[in-house]
Amino acid sequence: MIEITQSRRTTLGLLFILAVVICFSGTGISAAEIMEPAASRFQQRHTAAIPDFQKHVVPLLGQLGCNSAKCHGSFQGQGDFRLSLFGFDFTADHTALTDQASSETGSRLKIDAPADSLILLKPTEQIDHDGGTRFAKNSWEHHLLLRWIETGAQNTTKPQTLVRLDVEPAEIVFAAAQETVSLKVTAVWSDGQREDVTCLSRFRTNNDAVVQIRDDATVIAKERGDTHIVIFYDNGVAAVPVMRPYSDLRTTVDLQQYTNPIDQFVAEKLVNLGLVPSTTCSDTEFLRRVSIDMTGTLPTPTEIQAFRADSGDDKRQRKINQLLKRPAYAGWWANKLCDFTGCSPMAFGEQTGLEVGHAYATQWYDWIYLRLKNNLPYDQLVEGIVLAQSRSADQTSSQYAAEMSSYVRRESPADFSQRKTMPHYWTRNTVNENTEKALSFAHSFLGIQLQCAECHKHPFDKWTQRDFNDFSQFFAGIQSRGRIGFPQFAAAQRGLVVGWPELLIGNEEEQTLGLLRSGDVAIAEGTDPRQPLMDWMREPNNPWFARAFVNRVWAGYFHVGIVDPPDEFTPANPPSNPRLLDWLAKGFIESGFDMHWLHRQITTSQTYQRSWRPNETNGNDQRNFSRAIPRRIPAEVLYDALKQVTAATSELEEVRTNLKRRAAGHLSMRMAGTHAMKIFGKPERALNCDCERVNEPTLLQSVFMQNDPLVRMRLADSNWIQEIQKQTDMERPFDQNSILREAWLRTVNRPPTANEMDRAIKHLTTVDSFSAGLNDLLWALLNTKEFLLNH
Repeated sequence: MIEITQSRRTTLGLLFILAVVICFSGTGISAAEIMEPAASRFQQRHTAAIPDFQKHVVPLLGQLGCNSAKCHGSFQGQGDFRLSLFGFDFTADHTALTDQASSETGSRLKIDAPADSLILLKPTEQIDHDGGTRFAKNSWEHHLLLRWIETGAQNTTKPQTLVRLDVEPAEIVFAAAQETVSLKVTAVWSDGQREDVTCLSRFRTNNDAVVQIRDDATVIAKERGDTHIVIFYDNGVAAVPVMRPYSDLRTTVDLQQYTNPIDQFVAEKLVNLGLVPSTTCSDTEFLRRVSIDMTGTLPTPTEIQAFRADSGDDKRQRKINQLLKRPAYAGWWANKLCDFTGCSPMAFGEQTGLEVGHAYATQWYDWIYLRLKNNLPYDQLVEGIVLAQSRSADQTSSQYAAEMSSYVRRESPADFSQRKTMPHYWTRNTVNENTEKALSFAHSFLGIQLQCAECHKHPFDKWTQRDFNDFSQFFAGIQSRGRIGFPQFAAAQRGLVVGWPELLIGNEEEQTLGLLRSGDVAIAEGTDPRQPLMDWMREPNNPWFARAFVNRVWAGYFHVGIVDPPDEFTPANPPSNPRLLDWLAKGFIESGFDMHWLHRQITTSQTYQRSWRPNETNGNDQRNFSRAIPRRIPAEVLYDALKQVTAATSELEEVRTNLKRRAAGHLSMRMAGTHAMKIFGKPERALNCDCERVNEPTLLQSVFMQNDPLVRMRLADSNWIQEIQKQTDMERPFDQNSILREAWLRTVNRPPTANEMDRAIKHLTTVDSFSAGLNDLLWALLNTKEFLLNH
């Protein structure tokens, strides 16, 4: 690689200037050479080089912050001067810059007197500028803009395509705080030209506690940890991993000791970071953790005792297989998929009535539940949603009305879950417009947020507004006709046949549409535009479909995604362990999109089964999976756990398995928006964002657990406490210590320590009755971190 340096400029003299002129004419520097940065080429006032509007002027305005949301890139602009946000609408920006409309202070751009142009006078504060000084007079920035104006202020007639950004170094490892490294950014264009664009790039750190970066591309080490520096130039986004090891420990790890590839990929990074993984969690910690994560359910005292007594080396593997077969697994993960796909009673419109919305949402849940219960491959489950039909080709409107009415009648209702497809995803009132459908689809199945690209170039990805509009056109041929109100719904409940909304599918014209810069597809007139989307998602090289799902499942088990937030797959938010994510996605595809394979692969790993207890190296690690991170149990799980803890012994199995009465199951559809669910972060599924579910502890949650009538009612009406009370009232012999031990097994899912038992027994001597003391004990246990957190 040949780099043109300052010494070469001194040596080459006029030959260099000639080379630059030839380069700017589009025929010069070879693909192997890298053009010098603009900061060098425009350092002197007089140069033969001519700035390019796309490659130099617009990026410079971005680097200076002129087209940011806080300045001229805002919706209303500043001082009657508006630029496109993040600068990718070259025509609009050029028009705004060259607009000759006069103001009190002059014209923005003067071809006949370039030095008097406002775009030079204001940023240098030769004229008052609300944005302050952006660059100095006679600086290279000043010379670049001045040279552009005096050579005619030409626009980019045909936008050029940036292939990629090459960044050196590709990875940074710091040994100590305050160490520095300078980045070099090279733009590679489709015509083979390469240019050092470091001075024209914008930089961001994803964690300024670990590393900071100056505008001159100097990276400065701070605290121990790992993160990324993100680079923005033109339509390119690149990320450089940066780490400062958590310890000076450098061990050699035999990766062959790990039979699960997950552990190998995680161990490789832990070694580089100087992190020692925590030890394996105890049997009771594992059983509680995997039961909550996989089934949304606490284990029972009997199950805990049997698991502790099992001496088999494979007992954890066997327990995982048992849990995957339980209806509660399908119930809990159906609840999660309803989160991702936007299954909300309120999504069907207030005019339908909440009862109608509940019916729709319940059918949606039941449909997903059955497929999870049968372990239908994930791509086939998604296909049943994406390619859903209301009325089949051989079905008349009256037959379709009779079918749909049969699902809601009170007497002997038909089973909606047996239906081949689930059209409710497309008939929601919240996705009437093409753009709404595009946003929902991208979030649900691709794990990406397109909201920014709806109005302007996406700040953290390559997508432009045009890309978004192209993608939205896939959904132009999907329309919903008709609505059902509560009177019609009530008639259907009585057994009458009423009309139901129908999907109308069909592309109106032949067109070629872009798949978010992942290829183009031609759609014939009259065909289903969703079919090419489904085909594209199934492709092994699809950048999002499989990766988004495995990442969301991973986040469900670790409380943090490999890409985190899990629905922000962008180059500016790279995975913490790219090889791990790639392997999981590839394995998931090769398994035939087998969801059981994915759950089993994750939970059988040593990585998942690590203790939450930190060692001297990993106490601050939050993203590399060197230990389990305690996290509050989800709202639905907490609600069900309160019922389970206080249920009579004979009722335990019913409480755990009756999904119709569980918040983590069927009842979830009716509980969104209730006081308890809001406090503990259950999403109402009104947003296209995984962030709508909140699992963080709050003070209000503590107040709820200590004082809310729901908690007091659960304890006051506890059939288990009443069961114990009957024994004491009848003066039957009972084992006090055994009952106290069961209180711990029911709540924190482990036996009590000797000290805990002594304290409990001591408290019993101060109360009027054993049942009153047991009530106090349960209340105290329910308010411990150990109960409220999954650890």
